[in-house]
Amino acid sequence: MTDKISTGGDIDAYCTKCKLNLEHFVLAIVAGAVVKVKCKTCGSIHRFKGTPAARPKATKKESTSSRTFVSVQAQWEAAIDSARGPELTYDMKSSFQDGDLIVHNSFGKGVVLKTYFGKCSVLFRDKERLLATSNT
Repeated sequence: MTDKISTGGDIDAYCTKCKLNLEHFVLAIVAGAVVKVKCKTCGSIHRFKGTPAARPKATKKESTSSRTFVSVQAQWEAAIDSARGPELTYDMKSSFQDGDLIVHNSFGKGVVLKTYFGKCSVLFRDKERLLATSNT
């Protein structure tokens, strides 16, 4: 993890759904403090829950207008920039790895975020989708 945390970056946080400390995407930062994250494992979006030293208390002077949110499109653009390898045509019988760039005939370009047994989570321009694969 880097010293400078920014939206779209990675951070370790407590996932309220998984009930574990896992890696998350930073979705919102207010006054230099992470306030909203998305779990890379289950995809749930929740408030940042880290160690007390990692999240300073917010002051009452903060307004909601100072919040910064990362859209799905911004996450998709960042993922496309960091994708590796050639564009692969999506086929249910194909096998993919994390970080692969795929082209789906209905959803367009996407990046494989995580692979599971027989499935993979792919981030497309409009949203993240779970697709069937032959991953074992």
